[in-house]
Amino acid sequence: MIIERMTFQAKYGEGDALVSVFREFNRVWAKKYRMTTAKIYTDATGEMFTVIVDTAFKDMSEMAAAQARNAQMYADPAFGQWFARMQPLVRSGSRQLLNSVRG
Repeated sequence: MIIERMTFQAKYGEGDALVSVFREFNRVWAKKYRMTTAKIYTDATGEMFTVIVDTAFKDMSEMAAAQARNAQMYADPAFGQWFARMQPLVRSGSRQLLNSVRG
């Protein structure tokens, strides 16, 4: 299993707004483009206003197929409007691809 982990540092006081935008992504965009619903995490300790979005894929080929759908989604003008609402909430971000190892 491959986990795509995107970690965002929201601007001060904008963590809840960023979570709301990602919940909307799961409701609208993940459904429209047949994507796996992401898990959304917020900080309980550590740096404040951290929002983590994890998406699980069976393997790299499933992830590649999802990336192809991402390209279609980014070309959608309505998605551009969603993305424009997310951008001002974020101070920085990073992306990791993780192998899930059993036991």
